[in-house]
Amino acid sequence: MHKRSLFLAVAFIVSLTACGSADGVDTTAVPSQPAGVFTGVDGVESDISDTSRIVVLNGDLTETVFALGAGDRVVGVDLTTTYPPEAVELPDVGLGRRLVAEEVLALNPTLVIGDTQIEPQSSIDQIRAAGIPVVILNTEVTLDGVLRKIRTVSEILGTATEGEALAAQVQGEIDAALELAAMATGTPRVAYVYVRGPETLLMFGNGMPTHFLIEAASGVDAFGDSGVTFALPLNAETLVTAAPDILITPTEGFEIIGGLDSFLALPGISDTPAGQKRAVLTFDEALLLGMGPRTGQALADLIIGIHPELANR
Repeated sequence: MHKRSLFLAVAFIVSLTACGSADGVDTTAVPSQPAGVFTGVDGVESDISDTSRIVVLNGDLTETVFALGAGDRVVGVDLTTTYPPEAVELPDVGLGRRLVAEEVLALNPTLVIGDTQIEPQSSIDQIRAAGIPVVILNTEVTLDGVLRKIRTVSEILGTATEGEALAAQVQGEIDAALELAAMATGTPRVAYVYVRGPETLLMFGNGMPTHFLIEAASGVDAFGDSGVTFALPLNAETLVTAAPDILITPTEGFEIIGGLDSFLALPGISDTPAGQKRAVLTFDEALLLGMGPRTGQALADLIIGIHPELANR
């Protein structure tokens, strides 16, 4: 198995184009494109005539392609791919946010799919110059965006039936989670502290996937409420002022730094209501940040985490 590490948080800092509302799910299908032609969010028109060998440059898009039943067409993925397990076994092309064209071209793809986080542009141009279509999609961070993402990838792959079925399934899971959240009796202040190691500590606020998930889970995004936008280096004063009742952090980073006691020793953590109560939740990074087909599951898990009284509902 290829050893992979996640870079989701750093990737999300740049090129976020959040749209939609966390109050519901957009069920409007992506407008039809001419047969075999798709125009990416970068305005580049791609003639997609062969999807037999796909390289996917984002973990959430990889998961979406597999959930649509097209995983057997994928020949390469980037380092943010950690799910499903069979995708992790595929050759990796490095980190999409630091794209090396030669790594992609070596796999002889017929189609490359990525989002607005992929750079440098020169590498994208090099792949296109070799005659390979590179489709760039919007970076989706809202509940609405999950459905758009599924339908858009489905359109590219020509899997309309599978796309609508998957969209309906995911929408149903999200709706069920939202109904559960509506039963909550309180709105705790929740802060997401991204940890990848002692030197990588970030605060996630408005515009990040965690903001929309926390709000949908009947919580208050403590960092967003305090004016933090996107991801910023962890600041003890800002953290204490945000006064979170519950702290969330990725499981992977939590384990890297040594667990709960090490996390509580980070700047400002122990001076918050959450730190004093040791109210810390950990979630798989790709699951919570990916906004992919498992978003309904992620939201339900988050709701139970911050509203444990709903566990038996």
